[in-house]
Amino acid sequence: MESSFKYEDCLLKHHVRRDGWLPMCLHRLREMRSAFTPSFNRRLRYFTFCAVGAVDVLMLDLARVITRSTTGRFDTVFFFDKTPELVAETEKRIPGAVGFPGEFVDVVMASDPEEGDPLDALAPLELADDTESTRKLQMTLSMRRKFIQSFPFDVVNLDLERYLFRPKDPLPGKLVNTMRKVFEWQKRPFICEKKRRHPVDGFTLMFTTRVGPENLDDDYRDMLRGYLNQNIENEPQLAELLTARAGVADVAQIERQNFELFFKLAIPKVLASILHEKDWYVEEDPGIKVYEFERVGEARSYRMLHVTMQVRRKQPPENKRAPAQDSPKARAAYREVVKKIFREGEILVAEENIDVDVLKADLERIKRRSRLYYKES
Repeated sequence: MESSFKYEDCLLKHHVRRDGWLPMCLHRLREMRSAFTPSFNRRLRYFTFCAVGAVDVLMLDLARVITRSTTGRFDTVFFFDKTPELVAETEKRIPGAVGFPGEFVDVVMASDPEEGDPLDALAPLELADDTESTRKLQMTLSMRRKFIQSFPFDVVNLDLERYLFRPKDPLPGKLVNTMRKVFEWQKRPFICEKKRRHPVDGFTLMFTTRVGPENLDDDYRDMLRGYLNQNIENEPQLAELLTARAGVADVAQIERQNFELFFKLAIPKVLASILHEKDWYVEEDPGIKVYEFERVGEARSYRMLHVTMQVRRKQPPENKRAPAQDSPKARAAYREVVKKIFREGEILVAEENIDVDVLKADLERIKRRSRLYYKES
């Protein structure tokens, strides 16, 4: 079966994997190991949209960021793909990984009548008549509960390759609300031996989106302008940084004259804001890094953004703070991260600034590893 992702061998994308994703995941592994204790020693847990080839998973496997179980299973890797057939093909290349067939956004946003109660994957789903639609909903809710019980993850790779905001999708957008759920579920603790609860205090986030669309609804444009203008009002020195980067400090003018720059300035702010409202914050170092490259499509070209960041839980957490009180450390980090967003440009990835031979050789190593696991499975 062919891969469900036709750009799997794209060298520009693989440069982002090696230069962007791999160092971030290595950092997360070091953070984990520094926190290991005799009673809490575990392997890195990874969530991704890896497609059939599982290139990102196998890259991390070769780098020993992801380690298999003693029986050779990738049972700390979790992924979504559109159909059971695609999930099954992926699992042949990363045996033991946990795949979820279906549309990620639809599964996460499905309305579960039991969500107000502790989620039990074995709890019966008592729905209406025994019809095809009822059975489909039962399968969706069962999958959703299984997915929730998989949290938390050490690395969340939302490599969706789609627009963050879609025309006719009411504000704030289905994908934004989906990320709200994911970041909320990231606060679920591990249940370890003797039923000890171990929350994670940080995770690595990677996010992929297309730039645009240029026919973005006015509601979204207003929202993005509002984010940027609010930053400038709160930190007047940001106007100077914006002028140095865009030539002007007027956000509306930048939107009219250079929509791509306007979008690239606003998207990191959107991600930081979603995390902020769910009691997380982006670490000041390294802040938010953005990789950009152009993809030549069959109909037209478009630009991809790959955003990476290290995320930390606010301290003290929300349930130990007074109403309307925020974490001072999180506020300070947020200010510095926003300054970097305004000051630093994207990392432009093009054929002339990547090492083609190294990338091709690395992809071949990954394919050999894939064939090995496929034969074993």
